[in-house]
Amino acid sequence: MLETLLQAHLGLFVFLVAVFASLGLRISSVYHPNLLLYLTFKAVAERVYKPKANTSYQTLAGTLGFVLPILTTILLTFALLQFAFYPEWLSGLVLFLCLDASHEDKAKRIAKLLSNHQKVTARAVLKSMVAREVDQLSEMGISKATLDSTVLNSIRQFFVVASLYALLGPYIALLYKLLMICDHAWRKVAKPNSAFIKPIQRTIWFIEYLPIRILVLFFMLLLNGKQSWHYIKHYGRHYPQSNSGWILSFFAANLNIQLAGPRFYLGERYNVMRIGSKQQPCSEAITDTLKLLTQMRWLFIATLALLMVCANITFSMLG
Repeated sequence: MLETLLQAHLGLFVFLVAVFASLGLRISSVYHPNLLLYLTFKAVAERVYKPKANTSYQTLAGTLGFVLPILTTILLTFALLQFAFYPEWLSGLVLFLCLDASHEDKAKRIAKLLSNHQKVTARAVLKSMVAREVDQLSEMGISKATLDSTVLNSIRQFFVVASLYALLGPYIALLYKLLMICDHAWRKVAKPNSAFIKPIQRTIWFIEYLPIRILVLFFMLLLNGKQSWHYIKHYGRHYPQSNSGWILSFFAANLNIQLAGPRFYLGERYNVMRIGSKQQPCSEAITDTLKLLTQMRWLFIATLALLMVCANITFSMLG
């Protein structure tokens, strides 16, 4: 009986094992495959990106620069899964490697450093999280940059990846994760408004468009929905990257703080709009954000697991 039940819900069991393993086990970034992928994408950008080239060249180079390495990685993963004795567990390993909550550990460390007035060390930790320049940031600027990066990465690197895996399988989740790694690597080389980086930005925007909106609307039903929707209408929809605008608007409304704002990339100032008119964030806001993310994560896992059980039951009845 137990074996039959486990076989019927093997996909759910593998999913939960991978999710809890990603939360309980932290692979050192030195040994994580993401580091090799990051260095590979960065090397590609340094080789083919030419700032003074015309728009057509940059667009073509940017498109081929992420399509070819990512396609190769996915084809290799497909071959491994096809010949694996336990493809379900190998898919779970793919999910485990794609899920990432390490940025929350860094945010927790930054909050502790700021509370001890160690801004120099806090900037050094923040520099490993973001592509923007951080050397001249004040304590408030460090807190805001940390919050922006933490909430955006948490939603994308955990919630969206897990949703894509549960709904569309390991290949789409892996594709999205590779795109995120590539985008982060390229931001260290090319400016965010460069024609070179726009193809990958559009691809990411397209893949995460529905998942992010569904996730935000789901959490709005249980949290400060009215204020969140007000912020989305007045800020989120007009943010340069609308998907990020939805996420930042939701957290700004629920934490009663101001997020986003102008920043520097590669020596150039970008006047990104501020979201919210409440108080400026401080180190305590980072701690509050991490607590909120933890509550959202457990709610998300429970809801998604329940939906997967219902889907399994429905398919078994139809079959």
